[in-house]
Amino acid sequence: MLKLDPQSKEKVPLAIDFFSSKPTLLAFQHSSTCEYLPITPLPGSPIHFRINSGETYIDMTKLKLVTSFRITRKEGDRYVKIDRTDPISFIQGFGGTYIRNLKVAFNGRAVYNSNDLYAYNAYMRRRLCIGGKQNVQELQSMGYFEDDLSQISGSGFEARRALFENEIQLMNIEITPHNNFFALIGTGPKEYKYDLVDCRLYAKQHLLLPQLNCSIQEQLNKNFIAKYNFKRVIMKNYFIGTGRYDFHQTIFTDYLPKRVFIGLVDAKAFNGHIGMSPFSFEPHGLTSCKIVCNGVITPSYPYNLNFEKKMFGRAFDDLISATGCTTNINIDKFVKHSCFYAFDLQQEQSGEFIELQQLGSTGITLNFTTPVPVNGLQLIIYAEFNSILTLDKTRTIATAMAL
Repeated sequence: MLKLDPQSKEKVPLAIDFFSSKPTLLAFQHSSTCEYLPITPLPGSPIHFRINSGETYIDMTKLKLVTSFRITRKEGDRYVKIDRTDPISFIQGFGGTYIRNLKVAFNGRAVYNSNDLYAYNAYMRRRLCIGGKQNVQELQSMGYFEDDLSQISGSGFEARRALFENEIQLMNIEITPHNNFFALIGTGPKEYKYDLVDCRLYAKQHLLLPQLNCSIQEQLNKNFIAKYNFKRVIMKNYFIGTGRYDFHQTIFTDYLPKRVFIGLVDAKAFNGHIGMSPFSFEPHGLTSCKIVCNGVITPSYPYNLNFEKKMFGRAFDDLISATGCTTNINIDKFVKHSCFYAFDLQQEQSGEFIELQQLGSTGITLNFTTPVPVNGLQLIIYAEFNSILTLDKTRTIATAMAL
């Protein structure tokens, strides 16, 4: 027998590799989970957490915020607990979407600001399965219950309504909550509000083995730079006024994004209205949309959308292809309330490498067959960039992209 490729590497099946064992992890003396209380009193806003790691290293992928909520109904001059007859619920994925703004800083240096659009960041990541597939239990622990064709009734609405006091988990450092009109959704005439009863941050911290810790410090003292690759997400929104048939806007003027997702929301719902879902992304008569990066148009062959005639197959297929996983968005939900458009600008979809960074201008153009409705529309933009965060021996933080 001969190798098909003489230069290919040889491998023995694990089942008969009798003389090898699993690699040994030589990194940690011990690990523990630490609880941090907010340094600002509840229900004050914004809510601040401060983590002093000391000699330990913090696993940023294991940060969790456990939050307790309560919804109450106004009766006269006081608020009382709701019951099963109240047609009120939190918005979808409220474990993250109740947050209006999120900021993260290291040693006084701001490294992240969600631009008051964290709710849409959290919703779109979960709705479009961006960043990896999550199982049903993980989604439900964050208050995400799949909606039917209606977002203000049905199984998803009822499941969230039943959790009017629940613990939610997500990653946060500083949070500014949304008001009642944005975070709650219902159909009844009565007045409701929600309260943040309690929230605590849990961080997984590791104490390294002395020899490994010394090795890291020696490298830093020799002016080596610690590097952390991460995916930078920038959220933007633009108002499209009543009666318009087209819209054009330059959205970035420095680095070119690798992926862009967009959607259109009624401006009244965006600003907060308890009878409207802020996550109802509808077609709104859009006939074409395109992204232009340094003169290169995506999609190269323009969309010719007509939702009444079911002419949206390419846009739907591009959305599924760009996310790379199952999103639970079927054709009916795409038309009804999950009408997102995806523009994958990468040369190759892979998490194993970073493509060459390009500078230039990124613009977006929309065209409508019918005039923009009375309330106007908000264009929500979710853009991804490859970025890197560096740290030197003085613990000075720098990023490839400005905040």
